[in-house]
Amino acid sequence: MRAQARRGERGQIAVIVALSLVAFIALIGLAIDAGRAYGVKAKLNAGVDAAAIAAARALSEGADDAARMANAQDAATRYFTINFPSGYLGANPGTVSTTAQHDATGYWRVTVTGTAVMPTTFLQLLSTSTRSVTVTASGQAIRRDVDLMMVLDVSGSLGPPTSPSDTMTKLKAAAITGFVERFAAAPGGDRVGLVSFASGAVLDVAINKDANRGFVKTGAGGTGVEDRINALTVSGSTAQAEGMRRAVDELNAVPVALRSSLRVILLFSDGAPNDVSATFRRGAAGPNVTGDLYSETDPPATTPADRLYSNTQRDNLTGTYDDIANIPATGLGGIALTGARTLTAGAPYQNTRCNVNKAARNMIENIAATARGQNIIVYTIGLGARLNSSEITFCGYGVNEYGGSILKRLANDVGADTHSDATPTGRYCHADSADDLNSCFSDIASEVLRLAM
Repeated sequence: MRAQARRGERGQIAVIVALSLVAFIALIGLAIDAGRAYGVKAKLNAGVDAAAIAAARALSEGADDAARMANAQDAATRYFTINFPSGYLGANPGTVSTTAQHDATGYWRVTVTGTAVMPTTFLQLLSTSTRSVTVTASGQAIRRDVDLMMVLDVSGSLGPPTSPSDTMTKLKAAAITGFVERFAAAPGGDRVGLVSFASGAVLDVAINKDANRGFVKTGAGGTGVEDRINALTVSGSTAQAEGMRRAVDELNAVPVALRSSLRVILLFSDGAPNDVSATFRRGAAGPNVTGDLYSETDPPATTPADRLYSNTQRDNLTGTYDDIANIPATGLGGIALTGARTLTAGAPYQNTRCNVNKAARNMIENIAATARGQNIIVYTIGLGARLNSSEITFCGYGVNEYGGSILKRLANDVGADTHSDATPTGRYCHADSADDLNSCFSDIASEVLRLAM
């Protein structure tokens, strides 16, 4: 009886051991296959994330939304394949699905979904239903179309007025190939407009203001942005504030419900501002005259002390303007002439060469601050050695009045002496020579496009 009992006990132990072994193998199989599945899932997440970012970037190319969507799908497939190679941990990738929604404010919401089938190792020994595991992951990215105004200096220091200078030729090429070509034109794309300034400012290309978005690079009759850049000629002084004001007005003319959340102004100049856009009183009682005032000497002088230009063109107003005794408190658009630089008072300020120059500098910094206060990001590009020296001696300016220092402040560059985290931070890029302009335009275009993601 005892022998039979012992044999029965041994049989029970064998069954228990066998069952425990099966359970143990199942647990090991579950741990190994779960670990592999976790690795596949992590790799799949990385793959769809990379694909979504690539798809969002690809949306900048294409003549319309259908073409942009096709480019996005192609980019998503390529990047998914690169980032999730076939056979990773034994898994094979499935199809990639890419969808994108485009709303009126310029937001693209891109979703990429990918799958991978992973054969199990140990679990398939237990059941035919666990021979493989399907892993799914989704990645999302947002691209913002940009509302952008280019503000280009075409003052006389850039070359002769009758024939293109080497500097202007290189400036035009850099602005087009380094910048404009990087943005999505045609309906549904980015908005790009153009203002040029010298003695006054011209709205060369108005920004699109409807839900169709987009812009024209080259068009019939030379109306595209690139056409108008190529048609620019040089003349006159440096009305930076009027150029910036026109650009801000254009961006704000887009209906609020249709504005992009990414609004940008790019200003190029080779010098410091030196004239005031305002309405001035002639003589003791008028008449008034509106234009851009540039003072060459302190009155009285043997020749007229002032030059007055049209604020909407780049040519002289007819007549002699030697009877403007004072300058007003505000310029066109209500821009204050006062600021960091103190003006000599006199109804309300005296018309002296130094007052006009200080007011011009105050005005551009005031309108740039207004733009940044409206969440418009300002970028600036400066050209030449003059920007790193004192161009003006009659006001006793120091290093903070160098043209480059002013351009840094306009952009709220991190290197500016007045940099503040309270408003958007842009960037100032200095080109030592015209050969360096393409690099500056390209770098800033890249930064804007990164912000679009």
